[in-house]
Amino acid sequence: MKRTSLLLIAGFVAAACARAQTQSPPPQAPQPSGWEAAVKAATEACKGETPKLCPGLSADTAVACLQTNIDKLTPSCKDAIVKAAKSALSL
Repeated sequence: MKRTSLLLIAGFVAAACARAQTQSPPPQAPQPSGWEAAVKAATEACKGETPKLCPGLSADTAVACLQTNIDKLTPSCKDAIVKAAKSALSL
């Protein structure tokens, strides 16, 4: 399980770095990406765990932090975190 968590974290970090390097301002109002929706869903699903396990972090950083604590999460939070990680990999 730890190996899977580390792979998810590595993928999340790589996707976030690639996304940050390739972003350019859109000519019109941006539409929410799958990543943004996944982070929002994870934030909602994990609102009980985040303050205890990852206090004071932004939503996307908290998702990465929660991945490191995957074994301590409730099933609904764990599912949302895995979906967010998969979404980050598809960027």
